[in-house]
Amino acid sequence: MVGESGLRTAPADRTCGPTRTALPVILIVAVTTATACVYFNAYYNANRLFDQGRREIERGRESSGRMTLGTSIEKAERIVEGKPDSRWADDALRLIVQARLLREEWAEAAEASESLLRHARSREDSVEAAGYRGTAELHLGHPAFADSLLTLALSDEDDGDRRTAALLARGQARAQLGRPEAADSDLRAAIALRPGWARARLARVGLLLDIGGGSETANEIAALLELELNEREQLEVMQTAERLREADPQIGVEALRTVESSRFSRANRAALMQLRGDLRVAAGDLEPGRDDFRLATEIDPSSAGAVDARLALLRLGLRVAVTAEDLNQLQAELNRIQRVPAARVSADVRDLVATFIRVEYWLGAGDLGYLLAAETARDRLEAPALARHLFLRFVEEQSESLWAPKAILAALALTPVDSGRDENDTVEEPSAEELRRRLLEDYGDSSYVQALLGGPAGRFTFEELELGLRRQLNRLKTLADEEVRARQTRRR
Repeated sequence: MVGESGLRTAPADRTCGPTRTALPVILIVAVTTATACVYFNAYYNANRLFDQGRREIERGRESSGRMTLGTSIEKAERIVEGKPDSRWADDALRLIVQARLLREEWAEAAEASESLLRHARSREDSVEAAGYRGTAELHLGHPAFADSLLTLALSDEDDGDRRTAALLARGQARAQLGRPEAADSDLRAAIALRPGWARARLARVGLLLDIGGGSETANEIAALLELELNEREQLEVMQTAERLREADPQIGVEALRTVESSRFSRANRAALMQLRGDLRVAAGDLEPGRDDFRLATEIDPSSAGAVDARLALLRLGLRVAVTAEDLNQLQAELNRIQRVPAARVSADVRDLVATFIRVEYWLGAGDLGYLLAAETARDRLEAPALARHLFLRFVEEQSESLWAPKAILAALALTPVDSGRDENDTVEEPSAEELRRRLLEDYGDSSYVQALLGGPAGRFTFEELELGLRRQLNRLKTLADEEVRARQTRRR
């Protein structure tokens, strides 16, 4: 089976010329040789297309690679159909199985590998077919069957590439079977055989993330960043790294320690740098996070990663924003961001732009608009100091309002218990103690205060006050939404 795709010819008779009895033999040899040539050429063409399709997929050209492999399969299938019991059929079947696996057509690959097993002429041929079948069964959701087949294949497989592929597949099957140590052993063996193969390292990273691999996870991702990967593989690494947001931000920072020098594309490096900044911020390292966001914008300013990094810097600015003037400066930066082409398809940018427009509208409307702007700053923009300032701005301008005590309570909830004057404060605002005193002295009979203290309701019940407020705020929300639509229309 293996290596039996060469052309066999009959020995020539050099002792005499053709005779009557020799002529039929010559004709039989000629016909046999011509037939062999036809199938050799057919297999040669199918194999050439297979190699071309495989290289295209390895380079990340998935669509064209799959099409080329499809043509290779069609040619190989014609060989099997034309000479099912010939020495060409097993070579063609092997090619079909490998092409089906590359195209991720698992059911068809399993069927073809079963046919290949029936054509096997040696144990070597049998274990090769078992390896292919095991890989297909893994992806068909049969990990136990795959484990058995792949163990058989690995018992007598000397080919380095096939052994590496079988170790990867068995490691994945054992991970699904709840055998993480055995799975990790297989994946490490696959990596040792082929250190530059991204798929084995990605599989191990996924396993380590599931079992809490800690620093080993970081080392595997760092190793992936050093490889020459196609676009699809780079995206898989990035998607895997994204899991570190929830798993362990510190490990994520360590994993992405070499982003600057990686071989990834500029756009993908910018995205990973932005991710590292996010992870640092999540771990509480704000200044290093800011540095990463700035680096991301420098690596590829027009990329989606750079847009996300600029948004992240803007959100950090919102954390410390205090006044409407601070908000205006951040809105100006947001306007600059949305001019970048990549920002035009960003849902985050569109959402933030609309939110800023609404807040701007409510601040312009004044009165209860300050309450809506403050609530939005608190709940949507995650700008607590700005929200507190706006709640107090409402109290300052509408001190007689029925909802002034509600605004004070909201501001109090955003005020540290031990707050007081700080020499670095740019805006002088009342401390927590001052707010509590004002609440009791000026608004002690309000239903908001009484609801907090457990006393009798005032002129209006708490529920009546809330219902009346929400009706007015909903009207302001509707008007702000209309303003958003009008600006979007003008922008088009």
